[in-house]
Amino acid sequence: MLNSLYKNYKIRKNCQDLLNSTKSIIKANKNDISLDTRNIINERIKLLEESLDLNDQERIESSYSSLKNFYEQNLSQYSKSKLRQNVEAIVIALCLALLIRTFIVQPFKIPSGSMIPTLLIGDHLLVNKFIYGTKIPFMDIRIFPVEDIKRGDVIVFKFPGNDSVNEGVHYIKRAIGLPGDEVNIEGRDVYINGEKIKQVYEGNYKYFEQGTEVTTDKYIDTLSENIFDVIYKKSSINTTKGKTNFPITIPEGNIFVLGDNRDNSYDSRFWGFVPIESISGKAFLIHWSWNFDNDNIFSKVRWNRIFSSIN
Repeated sequence: MLNSLYKNYKIRKNCQDLLNSTKSIIKANKNDISLDTRNIINERIKLLEESLDLNDQERIESSYSSLKNFYEQNLSQYSKSKLRQNVEAIVIALCLALLIRTFIVQPFKIPSGSMIPTLLIGDHLLVNKFIYGTKIPFMDIRIFPVEDIKRGDVIVFKFPGNDSVNEGVHYIKRAIGLPGDEVNIEGRDVYINGEKIKQVYEGNYKYFEQGTEVTTDKYIDTLSENIFDVIYKKSSINTTKGKTNFPITIPEGNIFVLGDNRDNSYDSRFWGFVPIESISGKAFLIHWSWNFDNDNIFSKVRWNRIFSSIN
């Protein structure tokens, strides 16, 4: 009985595919197909559709064969080859992937520990490329922004400094100061417009760096509506100021960024501000995570981080 049902299903599916293909060719090539040919085709289409409605298996098979034979003799030159169909499908898929990557979502992989503990080496992220406005290719113009950049956002951007080694490389850091803000760093405290970012000590945080365990001091920071973790080396009560003479005022069209691993981050303290036009988008989701320090193949995946949001 199951074989009979499956056979009937396959026959009806083949009939429907043939009907759809025939109607599509007639519609697309109406001016090239003669009126007599179209009349014969329409008549055979009608017979097959009536047979399907009546569920008369004998009539279905007969009308299907009749339409298929006529199709192959008179319409096959108008149909696309399997190769062409496959090539078109691949081209469409590639175009959609390029469209999504350019304007909607871009994947990003964490190569360094500068954003520990928020982001770990081996995390694979998704970056929202339209949230700050869709960037027109080859132009410094953004249209239809969903929201403005906020202090505390985790952003991806093209490296803005003069280091030729990093030119064109995408970085990921946390936005700390916005255009017009005054930023100052004293000890482990960061000040925005004279107001200290709220920071609460939580305890030790350990991670591995090139096979060596590192113990740090972990704090919970609150900046605007964002709450996130940062860490500092235990060996110093003063975080690095890099090459910057604080306090500084952020010029228009730029932002100031820091890594959450404050004493192990190459950021605005060393190479300056990030032009807003260099920002690709906002990181919002960890979709996969590899733990390269773990020798156990079954523990190399950080299952607890997959599909976790980014604060």
